[in-house]
Amino acid sequence: MASASKGARPVAPRGAASVGALALLLASAVTHADPAADTAAPFTIRDQNPLLAGFGLPVAMPSRAPDRFAAGMVIFWGSTALAQEQGNEEILVDAETREARLTLQGPISDRLGWQVQLPYRYTGGGTLDGFIDSWHDIFGLSEGVRPLLAHDQTNIVYSRSGVRRPDISASATGLGDIQAALGYSLYASADSAVMAWLSVDLPTGDEDKLTGNGATDVSLVLSAQHRLNERWSAFGQVSGTWLGESDLLPIDQDSVAWSAMAGVSVRAWRGLSLKAQLDAHTAIYDSELDILNEAVVLTVGGDYRFASGWRLDLGVSEDLAVEHSPDVVFVLGLKRSW
Repeated sequence: MASASKGARPVAPRGAASVGALALLLASAVTHADPAADTAAPFTIRDQNPLLAGFGLPVAMPSRAPDRFAAGMVIFWGSTALAQEQGNEEILVDAETREARLTLQGPISDRLGWQVQLPYRYTGGGTLDGFIDSWHDIFGLSEGVRPLLAHDQTNIVYSRSGVRRPDISASATGLGDIQAALGYSLYASADSAVMAWLSVDLPTGDEDKLTGNGATDVSLVLSAQHRLNERWSAFGQVSGTWLGESDLLPIDQDSVAWSAMAGVSVRAWRGLSLKAQLDAHTAIYDSELDILNEAVVLTVGGDYRFASGWRLDLGVSEDLAVEHSPDVVFVLGLKRSW
């Protein structure tokens, strides 16, 4: 198999260092969010790596206890094309992924809240390859192995010492792992909020379809937000996830993964806010392959709050740690409280 990562490898932050840096950024952010306006609204992002998306790493959780029932839907549309080889490991990932994640949340008391997420995932061929090739051409960006791969096809193969698993060449779709969470507000004021969450990822997905990891994962999450002034807000999150054992890959798996998020938003005009957000997690597998290692993802975009109460999110994610996560992921979200 041709290798896109053999020899000189992209310089990227290691997982522990990445999470540590973001944790420090979180600590500086926990010091301004108006409960009514909820100005700090992170993107609901998680790593869309086809081989890791089934694990229960948490998305951005609320930092205030919800005072009303709320429902939202976020859609991730991503593309990954890479070939990597290190030692006795080889991997080829050429696929498009789409995930629709329904989120329901509500209050239990003044300080307690609940949240349930129901994801539906698709992994297979798609339509983004031509657009991404044109984008790379316009800006003179490296295309990696994309020119060597057929457009809009599905091919996911991992090999270790001659053992190939998974070996996927057809599209698959289905319900992912349902996540249920309980949260407790540790601190809340007009300007700042901190909330702790216990999240459980239930094995309702199918690891053969890459919609789950076939195990139960449990996360402890600390989420915070702070309004810096009338226009600027900061938000962040740190979490630890205890991972159930998965049979997806013939390779040793870590039992704990750490993740962190930090970002800022600025109110640009009326209901329009612009946002930039960093998300990172440590490695889940004991592997030298970049795509199975730590990831650092940057998402930029914004949200618009309509007078009717609906909030629309639009964003695009890029892999800052090159080839550690999908090349590009488009994010579209819609949410409202009642």
